[in-house]
Amino acid sequence: MKKWGFLFTLMVLVLVIAACGSGEATENEADMREYTTDAGETIEIPEDPERIVVMATSYFGNFKQLEANMVGAHTIVTESEVLEPLTEGVEMIEEGNIEQIMNLDPDLIIAFSTDEHLDKYEAVAPTIPVQYENWNYLDIHEEFGEITGNAEAATAWVNEWESALAEDKAAVEDEIGTDVTASVVEQYAKDIYVYGTNWGRGTEIVYQGLGLDVPEAIEEDVVETGWKNISAEEIDQYAGDFMFVGTGDSGADNAYRETSVWENLDAVKNGRVIEFDSPTFYYNDPYSLEHQKEIIVDALTE
Repeated sequence: MKKWGFLFTLMVLVLVIAACGSGEATENEADMREYTTDAGETIEIPEDPERIVVMATSYFGNFKQLEANMVGAHTIVTESEVLEPLTEGVEMIEEGNIEQIMNLDPDLIIAFSTDEHLDKYEAVAPTIPVQYENWNYLDIHEEFGEITGNAEAATAWVNEWESALAEDKAAVEDEIGTDVTASVVEQYAKDIYVYGTNWGRGTEIVYQGLGLDVPEAIEEDVVETGWKNISAEEIDQYAGDFMFVGTGDSGADNAYRETSVWENLDAVKNGRVIEFDSPTFYYNDPYSLEHQKEIIVDALTE
């Protein structure tokens, strides 16, 4: 009898444990939700992500501003003088270091859709591949607000930002007028780039916020794709009344600024060249934008 009593008790315990396990699985499933990626794929992501890794370099500041629990991010953000002080408490991840990401035990990863490591990220945790060119900079911030459960905070910042920009736009128009064009260019290694209206480098502020006009060639050749590689001899075709010029990277000699084409630009001859630090102006997150706006507005109204 004792033997059968023991077996019965053991069977009950097994059933209880199994039931608990089944309930836990159901609860975990309830904590996930469907999300449709930019490519139209339906994936499962956490309802309330608690350990986010951001490998899409542009978006570190967005998640930081939303006070999301970001445990890791791409180390390149430390090159920004604005973002570097905000990296405290967030592990900086080297490009392609999947083991480092695994050790952080993320429940959500944010990456660019063009990232060559996407398959490896997806093997670690649910991964949202963002198509950068598909998103307006304000819309993506509100999207991240929805993803992290901070939609109200995201919308509040967007409203405050747009209100402040409207005041700055009025001040800029009082100083330089309304029929004014601008171009944004920079050099990386040997390549010179000109940018559209939603590709970082202050373009969102210059064009969308302050309302400076887009030169016709940029409108035709650049806005749709976001950027274009041009030669030093072509700069005059894309030049505006104001030239916003990035410092570029360590491999940039910026020799184009010593050519006769450059020196004969109206913006150069009239002292309307505004330089910016490329590693800092690369981003269009809330912190970077606030920093850029101050520099751009001051330069246009001085």
